[in-house]
Amino acid sequence: MAKVHPDYETISAISTMIQNIDTDLQAKFSVSFEQFRILSFIENIRPKETTVSALAKHFHSNNSATSRKVSALYKQDFIQDHVSGEDRRTHWITLTEKGEKIIKASQIFAERYLPELESQMMQLLSDDLKQRNK
Repeated sequence: MAKVHPDYETISAISTMIQNIDTDLQAKFSVSFEQFRILSFIENIRPKETTVSALAKHFHSNNSATSRKVSALYKQDFIQDHVSGEDRRTHWITLTEKGEKIIKASQIFAERYLPELESQMMQLLSDDLKQRNK
């Protein structure tokens, strides 16, 4: 029988907590945690525009995976793109009015949800550390 790494249970519990956030965001706002991160990133940069390749680089992903996530946001009318006047190959991504509203609503949700999640994670890590020191 294979030996389980001692951190497996703790990592699994934290992963479950993050998956629960994803489920709640999808149920309440029709965005995944990954999409929320993209919208939040665009909201917080100056100027409020970016490219798929810049998103991929920021989130340590590849362009095709990032394009799929961005495509879903286009379909929901949360973001729009426009061609750069200087280089027609460059497509700038910005939030739509609907995207701005959804990010504000989801940020309020996250501000309520994340402190409790952080507390649960800290308790879990503290309990794990106590268990190791026995």
